[in-house]
Amino acid sequence: MIYALYTLIIVCIGFATIIEKYRGTSFAAEHIYGAWWFSALWAALTVAACIYIIKRRLYHRTAVLLLHLSFVVILAGALITHLFSRSGVIALRTAIPASMYVDKDGNYQHLPFSLTLKEFRIVYYPGTDAPLDYQSIIQCDGGQDLVVSMNNVGHQDGYRLFQSSYDTDGEGVVLGVSYDPYGIAVTYVGYFLLLVGIIFTLLSRQTQMRTLYRQAMRPLAILLPLALYASPLCANDGLQAVDKDIAHRIGSINVLYNHRICPINTVATDFVTKLSGKASWEGYSADEIFVSWMIYYSPWEKQKLIRVKSHDVQRLLGIDSQWASYSDFLNEYHEYKLKDAVESLRSGDPTVDRKALMDADEKYHIVEMFYRGEFIKMFPYRSGDEIVWYMPGGQSLPKEIPVKEQFFIKQSMDFLTESIVTGQHDRAMEIIAKIKLFQQEMTGHALPHQNIGKVEIFYNTLRSQKWPVFLSLTLSLLLCIVMMTAAGKGTWLKTTSLLYIVLLTIYTTLLLGLRWWISGHIPVSNGHETMLFMAWVLLLLTFAFRRPFPIISGFGPLIASFCLLVSMLAGSNSQITPLMPVLQSPLLSVHVMTVMCAYALFALQLLLGVQAFFLISHKKRAELERVTALSQLLLYPAVFLLAIGIFLGAIWANVSWGNYWSWDPKESWALITLMVYAVPLHKASVSIFRKPHFYHLYMVCAFLAVITTYFGVNYLLGGMHSYA
Repeated sequence: MIYALYTLIIVCIGFATIIEKYRGTSFAAEHIYGAWWFSALWAALTVAACIYIIKRRLYHRTAVLLLHLSFVVILAGALITHLFSRSGVIALRTAIPASMYVDKDGNYQHLPFSLTLKEFRIVYYPGTDAPLDYQSIIQCDGGQDLVVSMNNVGHQDGYRLFQSSYDTDGEGVVLGVSYDPYGIAVTYVGYFLLLVGIIFTLLSRQTQMRTLYRQAMRPLAILLPLALYASPLCANDGLQAVDKDIAHRIGSINVLYNHRICPINTVATDFVTKLSGKASWEGYSADEIFVSWMIYYSPWEKQKLIRVKSHDVQRLLGIDSQWASYSDFLNEYHEYKLKDAVESLRSGDPTVDRKALMDADEKYHIVEMFYRGEFIKMFPYRSGDEIVWYMPGGQSLPKEIPVKEQFFIKQSMDFLTESIVTGQHDRAMEIIAKIKLFQQEMTGHALPHQNIGKVEIFYNTLRSQKWPVFLSLTLSLLLCIVMMTAAGKGTWLKTTSLLYIVLLTIYTTLLLGLRWWISGHIPVSNGHETMLFMAWVLLLLTFAFRRPFPIISGFGPLIASFCLLVSMLAGSNSQITPLMPVLQSPLLSVHVMTVMCAYALFALQLLLGVQAFFLISHKKRAELERVTALSQLLLYPAVFLLAIGIFLGAIWANVSWGNYWSWDPKESWALITLMVYAVPLHKASVSIFRKPHFYHLYMVCAFLAVITTYFGVNYLLGGMHSYA
């Protein structure tokens, strides 16, 4: 009975995420998540779990009892919240008291106090237009002021107030209102019991972890296939370009890009990479291409450095290879060749593949944005506490900017261009220095230290190199093969593998550390960063456990290399951007890092499953038992880390917007993943998991839940978490 209910709930949650994609969030909330039968399923599962606890006499095993009891308490807290909580929104305008909020059914409800908005302000990252926080100063019944902001909930008489939105004129806000003093308390008790249960389970001698550890101690051989990727190069000669030294100096000038202050080198690297797929072309660096195109634009328009993979798009452009120039996108009347195809696509009658056409269209418009100067907001001007950045040659500058500064903004780049074209190297360097001095005078301490700029330029060079990733994939495959053919034949293999793991760990640590230093926050806020972090975790696990579990030395680097490949292919996700205000919480970092550690362990179990089938086919029973023991050993921390990560995320959500669970697709699939991987932990009562064949088949298939959670939700289902 309990297994049927368990499976049915998993299916219902997964089905609900698909329904939400096509029918909307409100439909899924009303007909599934909020339906009486869905609550009844959870209630029935809770009752069945209590019967299971009694029947299996888990009260004699404290650690296991706490684990199961914690989920009962968490579900009880969710039920209390569902039945007795109240929530809604209240709109406030400056200096106008309000004491009524609108609940989720659209009805007005009274608050036991009145609220008055005294001030709303947006706090920006220094020197930029990127919001750092939204803050509402609220007065309650003429008493003490409350500051309500992102990740800072206001409390008044049991009610919780959290920042939701604000009016465009800055004179009004919308606050979320929540009243749930009992459900949250019970749920948090459940979280605490879960943590205690996990600690007791890891330390207890009554669990199987110690036995599994001893069974998994011996070395094993491994063999895995790998397909490599290679990209062709194109050639061109005799192209006029800016002096390398001058291009590098211009690349070090700061601009406002992606709502943050960074060197032009970052803009140039992204620009060239988006067009060609790599950060250099024909021996020219990103700085040389970017600056040269600005000055010698006519010949650079004819250079075939824009990659177009689709044959259909190539046909529309009239080219016979995958490399196009900007001129290839225009006909003899200087009209955009893909205009009709793009319009047909938007009208629902596509003539070519949507993704390929939109990719080519994006590249064309990137060059158009380049010509409009949108990538080089280079000249800041401070007006009071506000700093606004302007493009070179700006013709619509505010009148309050003095004539001298207006002249510099409008003419300095023209003077720089003239110096470069006429070969006046020293004068060009002098103008670059004056631009930097102007920026320093206008922004003061808001401008990043010059060392940060140098670090970012070095990081851009490092991240734009693809060969280290492909080399690591190749070496990881070779390591697997050598470990299979030369296992136990000397210490050279251990020394070589250790050296390789150390070097790969240093490379990954450098990427992660530099990104952390530049961005100013722990790099776990998007897909590129989480894949990079997962690779780092896998390498640390490999380094830490290579002695007791030599098999990790083969699997860890291979999975880490694939993670590096995915992070490299993340496209625009690799750009460093300021954190959104809601992400300005240490709970986010811990939540994401914990979940990614769990996914890293699940990935290792996937490859252990593949290795198990190899051993089964070769009838190596003893080694199969050790692989199975290692997989089962890793299952405990993997499931526990995922559980902790999910509930840390719930606490973060509760602190940020007053609701610890909203059945967002990412939340739902994370829960499905937890429930799927929790099943093999119960092999004492589910005898089929004692059979290695079935166990490993299940673990390989279970990884589909991880893939769906991480990639499927992002690219297919959407939701609030689709950015990560």
